[in-house]
Amino acid sequence: MIKKPANISDHFEQLRPAIIRSTGSTPSERYLAKLSDRTFLNLWSYPNPFRAQKLSGNGEGKELCDLLVVCEPHIIVFSEKNITWPNTNLDVAWPRWFRKAVLAAASQLKGAERWIKDFPDRIFLDRECKEKFPLNLPSLEKRRVHRVVVARGAAEACRGYFEGGLGTLIIDPSIKGEDHCRPASQTYSPFTVGDIDPSGDFVHVFDETALDIVMNELDTISDFTEYLDKRSAFIRSGHLGLAHGEEDLLAYYAVRMNENGEHDFTPPNGVIWKDGDILAIGPGHYKSYISSPEYSARAKANENSYAWDRLIETFTNHMLGGTSIVLPGFEYSLTESEIAVRHMALQNRFLRRSHSEAILGALERGRHGDSFFRAMISPEGSPRHETGFFFLTLKYKDWMDETGGYEKYRLMRTHYLKTYAQSFLMKYPRMQRIIGIAMEPPGQGRGASEDIIYGIQSEWTEIDRQNAQRDCEELGIMRNVQEKNHHSAEFPLASPTKTRANQGFYGNRKQRRAQAARERKNR
Repeated sequence: MIKKPANISDHFEQLRPAIIRSTGSTPSERYLAKLSDRTFLNLWSYPNPFRAQKLSGNGEGKELCDLLVVCEPHIIVFSEKNITWPNTNLDVAWPRWFRKAVLAAASQLKGAERWIKDFPDRIFLDRECKEKFPLNLPSLEKRRVHRVVVARGAAEACRGYFEGGLGTLIIDPSIKGEDHCRPASQTYSPFTVGDIDPSGDFVHVFDETALDIVMNELDTISDFTEYLDKRSAFIRSGHLGLAHGEEDLLAYYAVRMNENGEHDFTPPNGVIWKDGDILAIGPGHYKSYISSPEYSARAKANENSYAWDRLIETFTNHMLGGTSIVLPGFEYSLTESEIAVRHMALQNRFLRRSHSEAILGALERGRHGDSFFRAMISPEGSPRHETGFFFLTLKYKDWMDETGGYEKYRLMRTHYLKTYAQSFLMKYPRMQRIIGIAMEPPGQGRGASEDIIYGIQSEWTEIDRQNAQRDCEELGIMRNVQEKNHHSAEFPLASPTKTRANQGFYGNRKQRRAQAARERKNR
């Protein structure tokens, strides 16, 4: 089955109401909104949504959370608190700040998640509850909810306590719940966070510096949520004794892969964790990681990957602005249009690099012929083999002015997209979906437009196959499709150099804390 295409034009006529997103009401909320737009992209990221207290949706609503990200299957709920550090002794200041900045935010997250589950139709973008949340929420059986507290205000006090450093909080899983706020507890430790709700779903706690690092290093929906999943599992596994700071925990994760080829918290000297293995991740890991030549080479290689992000936002800007164009015979649907670009957004940074290279190469090749086609399909057995992409350039020729003009050309280009999509779904039955994108090659001087189509796998009949074969023959396509394996490495150079900080250090909880405090002061 081929979904109706979303056709995007460079004509900016207002066709339907725009989707007005908040930008945040405080400087810290605006900064969070800016970070989220860069990481999650604008169609899926909504600062300061509201919940309607009345069933009718009329009247003033109450803030649901500070940021809501919805990109099926993911829902990420952020609660941000900026609490001034109390001017009192440490064993009073830390519990007081922690209750207001962390526990209060976690309580807001619980309420927001409950509302999202119970009243999905009463979520709005504005306080007056007139603009409904525009996206469909993932079904209960599919959704994966991630809870994130952003606790601001303690960084300067933290740097003073440790006599330097970035001001990020230490991570110690042995501290649970209210023990964060009880100086008499054996596990109590200022400027340290563990599992704040051990009997409930995991809540991630980031201070402002940690959040900035994590969202800059993991700047796609998939990279970010995969880290959250692996992070929560590791913290609750019993194998993490202590992490010197979020930045060092992230760096440890970034240079390790599990047996499935995914970044993970694998043990420093083995393939699997054994009972009783406890690791403490010391300081210096992140500094060593970002100063390595491998890190620089990866950053250089990723530069082209942002062409994929820009292509996504070419479509989403029109969806948000109400300027998406549909051709005669089609009806616009935000829901159907969002599905296609959502699967583009779910590609991680490494895959976006290879997809961008393929598209940039296709655009260059498209300059030299009437059309050019390139598909990006993962091999069977790979983690993302169910989704394929293809890219098509098709020139607008002068003679087309006399045979229906640009509108007829767009209809023809859409027919190419549908035929390619059907043919590849039939050719690769393992694929569940394919997304096709079509453009003019650059430099034609007639303006430009982009079309995107979403095709899903179906029970194809013999008549379907015959019709697809006929269309391919009429268009002269799919005759000599060549398959080439594409090999690349996330880190173009060898694996990042191991350091003592990479390896971590072992010891009981008291020894680990003393070691972390000493090294944090010395870094």
